[in-house]
Amino acid sequence: MELAGADARIQDQLNERGIRNTVQRRAIVEAAVRRRGRFTANDMVAQLAGRGIGRATVFRTLDLLVEMGVLERLHSDAHHAYTVCSTEHHHHLICVGCDTVEEIVSPATEGLVQAIAQEAGFQPRGHLLEILGLCRACQQRAPAS
Repeated sequence: MELAGADARIQDQLNERGIRNTVQRRAIVEAAVRRRGRFTANDMVAQLAGRGIGRATVFRTLDLLVEMGVLERLHSDAHHAYTVCSTEHHHHLICVGCDTVEEIVSPATEGLVQAIAQEAGFQPRGHLLEILGLCRACQQRAPAS
């Protein structure tokens, strides 16, 4: 995702919702967009502490960005992590070596989810899929076993 484009898209969404474009929010959005993978709220707090942006502001802004669909909350860790995402429905490949997050769109997965739900007589309202593992680069760096 292009940094300037993502930042502009997020700022536009805030404006469309009538949400004030404060210096603190801009700093949090810019910091999130620059991240190449997953990050935690505590990572963001530590990164922005020197700029006078408090913990509560970071947590509230991250929650707002999740609500807007700008960030997705990843559920694969003991602590929630976040990643900037596109607006289309997708799933995630999460590298546990370098924290990169790759979005995947998989019609086959969607079909399988629907089939599983139908077989159980269940009407799904949504689903999450996060696949944890090692990306190609981390696999190449890992010692052979």
